[in-house]
Parts: sequence; C-alpha cells; structure tokens
Amino acid sequence: MLFRRFHLFCMFFLVVVMSLAVTADVVHNLDDLDEATECALICTAFYLCVVRLLVYTAHQRDMLYVVDTMRADWITSTVEDRVILAEKTTFAFRLAKYFISTVAVTIVMFMCIPILEIYVIGVSDKVLPFRGYFFINQTVSPVFEFLYIFNVAAGGFGGSMIAGATSFNLVVIMHGSAKFAMLRRRLENLSGEDPNSTSILGDCVIRHQKAIEYADALERIINVLALGQFVISTGLICFAGFQITSMMEDRGRLMKYSTFLNSAILELFMFSFSGDVLINESEAVGDSAYSSGWIGSRLCQSLQIMMMRSRTPSKITAAKFYSMSLESFSAVLSTSFSYFTVLTAAKED
Repeated sequence: MLFRRFHLFCMFFLVVVMSLAVTADVVHNLDDLDEATECALICTAFYLCVVRLLVYTAHQRDMLYVVDTMRADWITSTVEDRVILAEKTTFAFRLAKYFISTVAVTIVMFMCIPILEIYVIGVSDKVLPFRGYFFINQTVSPVFEFLYIFNVAAGGFGGSMIAGATSFNLVVIMHGSAKFAMLRRRLENLSGEDPNSTSILGDCVIRHQKAIEYADALERIINVLALGQFVISTGLICFAGFQITSMMEDRGRLMKYSTFLNSAILELFMFSFSGDVLINESEAVGDSAYSSGWIGSRLCQSLQIMMMRSRTPSKITAAKFYSMSLESFSAVLSTSFSYFTVLTAAKED
C-alpha cells in the first residue's frame, strides 16, 4: 500500500510539474507564435494526462468491476458467444497495438531529435524535448542535462499513459458492444414454440440488465475524460497542423509533429469509433427482439418492455454534453480546422 501511494505521488508529480513548466513556456514565448503554439501543443497533452490520472484514481472501484466482468465473460461464455467476443474485440486489439506503436515512435522522436540537433548538427539553441520553462538558466551544464533527463522521464511516462489509457478505453467499450451483440444472438434464436422459452427470455432480460449496468459503469469512468479528450484534441490537432505548416523546412520538427498529428487523430477516432459501435449495438437490441419468434407466444409483453428500453441506447458521453460517436469525431475535426485557419491567418498578419 505504501509503495502504491508513492507510485501515485510520483505520477502526479511528473505530469503536474511538466504541465506547469510547459504552461510557463507558453507565456514566456507569447511574442513568437510558432514557439507558443509548439509549447501549447505539448502543454495540452500533459494536461490530458493529469485529467486521466484524476479520473482513473477516482473510479478505481468501477474499473475493477469492468475488468472482472470482462474476465468472467471470457471464462464463462459459450463457444458461440466467444466467437462474437473475438469478432468485436480482435479489431480493437489490433487498432490498440497500432496506436501504441505510433505513440512510441512519436515519443522516441521527441526524445532523440533535440540531442541530434545539438550534438550532431550543431544547433546552438538548447531546447528540451518536451519544452518547459523552469525560471533558471536551463541552457548551461549540468542543469540542461539534468532537466533533459527529467523531461524525457516525464514525456515517456505521459506517452505511455496516453497509449495505455486510450487502448484500455477502446477495448472495454468494444467489449460492452459485444455484450449487447451476444444478447441479440440469443433474442434472434428465441422461439415461442420452445418449452423453455420463458426461462430463456428471463435469462435474456438479466443479460440485458447486466450489459446496461456494464455500459453505465463505463459512462461513469469515461464521461469526464471524454469531455477533456474532445476539447483538448481540438487544440492538439489544430496546433499540430499549424506546426507542420510552419516548419516545412525544419525536417526534424516536421517529422515529430507529423507523427504527433497522426497519433492525435487516431486517438480521437478510437474514442469515437468505439462509442459509435456501442450505441448501434445497444439500439439494435430492439430490432433483434422484434425479429424473434414471439408470434403466438406469451413472450410479447416482456419483449415489448425490452424494445422500449432499447430505444434509449447505452452511450458514452462527454460529461453529458454530447455522445462519443463518429458524428462528434467529424465535428471536432471541423472545429480544429477552423481554429487552424485562424492561426494561419494570424501568422500571416
């Protein structure tokens, strides 16, 4: 328990100190739009790490429930249900692996390019890989080397947190959609002529309630994080795009921010795609209930209740403001592009 608290303190210390240091760097470079937007880009990423730490620390019980439910589903499911689970989650695992690799490449580039510029190319300006202003002369030895190591440690931890947390969110939400998909298969195979149809429908009702309970737990965990993700991603995509257009002749920065932009868009897509699938699967429960063999049976009233409940689909919201879906994904991209054009016009002026 003591080690756990110490580890949690170290995590908060790293990301909070870096968030404040990079924020100070933004203020310090307000006269230079290129430098200010670069610092703002990294600053928003660190603030997103702070939000994630706060959210996951506050919802440890719900997260334990989600993980235990996933484990139980894989262990106790039938062969047919495992096929559905694998179908829904295999793509999520592959997408998560690709996202983790893109984040790793981005972090490595941020860590290594400043060193190459200083000691290989011979650039005179000493810039920390993840920026930051520490109110001292941070360009002299050994202060610069010490801050460089601290900077790399904080950036590596922040990047691993982003990769791990986003992958976790994707997998657990896709698992939630699989729970509704397994329920739909049972409903579509339901026949009123089956003497066990009443008990089978009772099991379906329980499974529907458990799937909704699981989705509600995800909503409690992710809803505040989703709001921060969507708001901050607007700035991330905007600032990264601006850096790419501003640094076309600087190949080092061009490579860094190209991979950063790719990771930011992919991260936002993972949130939106999984949320969209969850909405569609939970909403389709009503169609599957209607498609079951209910004609001439005593199942009609229970199926009607289930269909009415499915008209309010389970969803992950951004703090109840709007739902995570592909529609919101396109809206964020549109907003980011609008801010990007404003920044470009301001630079030209």
